[in-house]
Amino acid sequence: MVAMNAYVMRHAESTNNALGAATIENDAREHDPGLTARGEAQCARVRARGGASASARGAGEVDGGDRASREVEVWSSPMRRCLMTADALARGLGVRFGVRGDLHEHGGCFRGARGGAGDGGGVVGLPGMTKAEMEDAFPACDVPMELEHGWWSPERGCESVRDAQERARGTAEWLWARARAMNALEEPAKDLYIVAHGMFIDMLFKTLFNVPRTSGKQPSLFCSQNACVHKLRFDVAEDGESVGLQMFNDVTHIPEHDRSGGSIEGLDVAYTKEGSA
Repeated sequence: MVAMNAYVMRHAESTNNALGAATIENDAREHDPGLTARGEAQCARVRARGGASASARGAGEVDGGDRASREVEVWSSPMRRCLMTADALARGLGVRFGVRGDLHEHGGCFRGARGGAGDGGGVVGLPGMTKAEMEDAFPACDVPMELEHGWWSPERGCESVRDAQERARGTAEWLWARARAMNALEEPAKDLYIVAHGMFIDMLFKTLFNVPRTSGKQPSLFCSQNACVHKLRFDVAEDGESVGLQMFNDVTHIPEHDRSGGSIEGLDVAYTKEGSA
């Protein structure tokens, strides 16, 4: 049996995170924010962690029962805060990284706030960064042609929680498909690094672990601090498939004074206010 490891990371602190309440009721939110100074400091730590992992792989050390020399892939959300974090990670690991449109945060790319005129309130949808813009800003990334003109459909405005949950289900299916292919020796065993968002990670984990997915007030939450690392292990066997959470919200690479995010309140308001975290 060949198991697949997936390291799921939340992006470093964004300028929207620093607002405290970056819901679509907040006019101060940016549609695709960059990082704060603290977020940039977190990225430096992410790069160092990636470098340490690359060194371990080069030495063939054992990590969690697997040879650390396994190949790695890095995948990022197309949103700027994730691209900046993934770029730091990939540079540390010494690899290029890819972009998947389905990893974006709940809400999509939009500006404005509720309460304006029209069916969508004051929300105006935007296409997001194009393939050329992403590859120009981040030369180490590879963007698929499907994102040539951007990754979001402006006419959708702000994505609903239900639609985001369905998108997370598709990402979970992609992960399982990769795990099955590795187990069948259809592709080499690899470790996947995925850089995404707090609310989307919560939705993805609820899908993988069969936790009820609801809108509004949430009875349970998987909270992620900025630049944290979760480790998932996908096992495919004749007697069944299982996914284990082997590491949760690891921020040991971030000094305490530079840690941020991960509050229950912050994630809860993203669901109850239908806003992008």
